[in-house]
Amino acid sequence: MENNFKSWMAQPISKIFIGTNLVFALLFFVSVPSFVKEYITQDAVSIGGKKYDLSDVKNSSPIAYSKFQSEYKSLLKNTFGEFAQDKLFELVAKDRNIKPSEVLNEGLILREPSEEDIINVYMSNKAQLGGKSLAETREKIVGFLKNQQEQEHSRNKYREIITKYPVDFLIKEPEAIRVTVDEKNNPSIGPKDAKVTVIEFSDFECPFCKRSQDVNNQLREKYKGQIRWVFRDFPLPFHQDAMYAHMAANCSIEEGKYWDVFNVLFENSGNLSKSKVDEFVLKTGLSKEKYQSCMKDQSKLKSEIEADIQDGQKVGVSGTPAFFINGIFVSGALPFENFDEIIQKELKQ
Repeated sequence: MENNFKSWMAQPISKIFIGTNLVFALLFFVSVPSFVKEYITQDAVSIGGKKYDLSDVKNSSPIAYSKFQSEYKSLLKNTFGEFAQDKLFELVAKDRNIKPSEVLNEGLILREPSEEDIINVYMSNKAQLGGKSLAETREKIVGFLKNQQEQEHSRNKYREIITKYPVDFLIKEPEAIRVTVDEKNNPSIGPKDAKVTVIEFSDFECPFCKRSQDVNNQLREKYKGQIRWVFRDFPLPFHQDAMYAHMAANCSIEEGKYWDVFNVLFENSGNLSKSKVDEFVLKTGLSKEKYQSCMKDQSKLKSEIEADIQDGQKVGVSGTPAFFINGIFVSGALPFENFDEIIQKELKQ
């Protein structure tokens, strides 16, 4: 509630309309269209007199083509979603003899928030209110609570509409774009003969990489024994402490402490000065003597890490985190469902 209230407080007290994202969340799961040759060759670029179309992009830069498909999917989702919403409102308005703009608010009765609710919101968000008293913020808080009532009413209305007027997107799935990504004996979790292999390129200092670890752990737990997870180094050049952290992690491999070090480094991402990294690593039980001996050969360690970076760049990795699920590229710290969908399909093949 704190984050919702904070963003809402910046707005004037007025009616806040529900955007199309709500209908997307409640309505349906949209798939990407297949890209047949006759369509992907319509648009092109001419370079030095030679014409190149999307089929050339697909052949030479599969990751760029995959990103194109993803963006096209989002565009379709927005376009059809807005169209579907308008049509649904028209149908309901005709049935009930009201205007389309009145559909969401039909039957809406706002109750006055209780004093207890008002005080709870105030106390939960007091630190964000700049020292203002309850009396000074009461009007805003009441508006916020009434807006929550409107949103709940709108969600219920959408559910009613969808039940009466089902919506199906008749769109075909595209072929999966795959690239070959080598493991190169990097640290891994899961059986070597697993049907699904996930290769992660990540950076211990990257906040998005840290955020993605919760999802990664959920996936490994759900598909324990069914997937193999491989970690490859990709410290970004503008993260000044990342390279040292990755070297330290690699120095823990031989003693079987890699995943312990891995976890502690991500837990402390953002606090990875050299002295802190050394402290975190040794707290995992790693031999101080062996660790210091390994860290002396920084040239060798950097060479191994840079090889990971180069391999990642060859297959289109330009930022972190980046994942390849059986060669299918997934970019960024995305929700669990995005990975889960791909993994399920791969296990069924």
